[in-house]
Amino acid sequence: MTAVVPPAPTAEVLSPFETGPDTPAGKYLRSFWQPVKLSEELPVGRVQPLRVMSEDFTIYRGVSGTVVLTQAGCPHRQTMLAIGNVEGDSIRCSFHGWKFGADGRCQDAPGQGPRLVERMKIRTYPTREEYGVVFAYFGDGEPPAFFDIDGFSKEHGKDMMSAPIRGTATYRRHCNYYINVENALDLAHVAFTHKLSSDPSITEVGFDPGVVRIRDITVERLEFGVRCVEIEHDAEPTSTIVMLPNAMHLVVAQRDGFLEQVGWRVPIDDERHFSIQITALHTDAEGAERFRAYQARHQALLAKYPPTEDCAEEILRGEKTLYDFADHPDLVNIEDHVVQMGMQFINDPGKENLAQSDKAVLQLRRMFMSRLADFMAGAPTADTGW
Repeated sequence: MTAVVPPAPTAEVLSPFETGPDTPAGKYLRSFWQPVKLSEELPVGRVQPLRVMSEDFTIYRGVSGTVVLTQAGCPHRQTMLAIGNVEGDSIRCSFHGWKFGADGRCQDAPGQGPRLVERMKIRTYPTREEYGVVFAYFGDGEPPAFFDIDGFSKEHGKDMMSAPIRGTATYRRHCNYYINVENALDLAHVAFTHKLSSDPSITEVGFDPGVVRIRDITVERLEFGVRCVEIEHDAEPTSTIVMLPNAMHLVVAQRDGFLEQVGWRVPIDDERHFSIQITALHTDAEGAERFRAYQARHQALLAKYPPTEDCAEEILRGEKTLYDFADHPDLVNIEDHVVQMGMQFINDPGKENLAQSDKAVLQLRRMFMSRLADFMAGAPTADTGW
C-alpha cells in the first residue's frame, strides 16, 4: 500500500498591502489602536456605517456622548444596524426592532421570548476619544497602551499642545494605504510634487518656499519606527517619523511658522484609505491671525470643488491640471493624491528602481516586514512605545 503524503504547507506570503481580516498585515494593524472618525463627524444620537480594513462596522454616539462601535449586521436577519435608531446609548434595528446596548447585549426583541433576549449579543469593539479623534481597537484580547501623543510631541517635535493653532483633519485617497505611509519618509518628492503649493506668487497658504529643495537626509531606526531628517545648516530642517505600523509625525516649515502633525493612514480596503491628522501651527500672533482669517474663507473655497480625490481623478484623466485648483484649500493633498493614485508598483511588483533618495523608504520596508514576521511568529509587538 502506497502511503499518501500530504503536501507541505504553503508558506504565508508577507505583504504590507493587503489588510483584510485574515491577512498578516491586517492582523498586525488590528493589534494597534486605529483612528476611525473625527469627533465632529459623529454627532450625538447619530449612527453611521464604517468600513475599515475591508470589514464593515456600525458606529454611533449615544445620548450620553459615548461612542459605540459594533459589528455591521443585526444578528436576526443581518440587515445593517447603521440604518437603525439610537435610543439612549443603545441601537435598535430598523427591520424588526431588536435592541442592543453599548455592551452588545440584547435588551429587547419584540415578539420574541425572554430566553432569546438573554442569549443574544452582538460584537462590540473598544473605543477611545482623544484630541478630537475617535479611536478603535479591532484586535483580540485587551487593547495595547494608548499613544502618548503629547509626550511624543514634546520629545520629538515642538510641543504641539502649546501651539496657538490646533485642530484635526481628514481626507480619503484612492490608493493603498501603504503608499501614503511610505510617502511620509520620501522627502525628495516635496521639491516636485509640492512645487505649486509652495509658490507664494500663486498660492496663499502652503509650505515655505525654502523647503522646495533637494537635500540629503539622515535616517535613523528607532524602537518604534524610522526617522528621517533633512541635513540643513542654515535653517531648521524638515523632520518626519513613521511610527509602526501606519502612523506618522511631521515638522515642516510653513509661510507662517511650522506645521506639526501626527497622522494615521488607515485602510478602507486594499485600494482606498483615509487619513486622520492631529495638527498644530507653531506661529506668532500675527501668523495665527492670518491663518484664522484664511480659515474663515475655507468653507467657501471648498464649496467650489468636488472632494479632493475626485479633483485628482480629473487630473489623472487629463481633464484638468493642478493649476485649475491653485486656490483649493487642500491643494497640498491634491498634489499628493495625484502622484500616489498614479503609482503602479503594487500591481507590478519589481518594477521600481529605488535610489539614493529612497534610503528612508527602504529602511521602513525592511523594518515593517521584520516586525510583521515577528508578529506572525507570536512576538508581542503591539506595544506602541510612544
